[in-house]
Amino acid sequence: MPVGFALTDVRTYAVGADFTGQSNKLDFSGTLVDEDKTTFGSGGWRERVGGIKSSKVDVEGLWFAGDPGQPDDRAWADLTAGLSVPLTMMGTSGAVGAPCYVTKVVDLSYKLGTKVGTLLPFTLATMNDGPVGDGNLLHPQGTPRTATGNGTAVQIAPVNVGQRMYLGLHLFSVAGTASPTITVAVQSNVDNTFGAPTTRATFTAATAVGGQFLAVAATPITDTWWRATWTITGTTPSFLFAVSAGIA
Repeated sequence: MPVGFALTDVRTYAVGADFTGQSNKLDFSGTLVDEDKTTFGSGGWRERVGGIKSSKVDVEGLWFAGDPGQPDDRAWADLTAGLSVPLTMMGTSGAVGAPCYVTKVVDLSYKLGTKVGTLLPFTLATMNDGPVGDGNLLHPQGTPRTATGNGTAVQIAPVNVGQRMYLGLHLFSVAGTASPTITVAVQSNVDNTFGAPTTRATFTAATAVGGQFLAVAATPITDTWWRATWTITGTTPSFLFAVSAGIA
């Protein structure tokens, strides 16, 4: 008999904003265009083939503003600029290895509205700008990094012919002096020892809150172990960030 469960810690990361503490609803859906390929040879049965794929993500919650990590600042900046931005979502607390989806989205609408005496809600509607990768979180949002290092090894399925690995970086906070900088890369290896890792992609060096989305080269990858790695410079630096990886 199926066992029901309640979602109490859904995570939504948009660029450098963590919507977890401001959102209370997440709708994610994927669609495939129904292309009719029925011919006179079909024996009187309708025949179909899947066409163009698309997805949409709607986020609802309570209005907050005042810095780039708040929903109002993030949604309004992306909407007015027409930006395509990285988005990662998961139905868990966001620990290393948590199942997640990673994609790029375009904000299509941002809505506010309430009546006197009630909390101000927001609704953000987005559509994908490219594939949706299905995978796992490589680095958790809640672990600050102050020095160069390597993340925990996470096992993900092989990347087969016709597939690619897609990566998201969400940099939530930057602290320190002397221009603190972080450069995040993602590596794969045949096993979890990472004795001879292969660097699959490197994000642009970052000095401020923000996000990036990358696609690994379109070749099959038999390695099934992945990790994030980072190089940090500056005086007394500290960074909070998340890294996601997914195959599409």
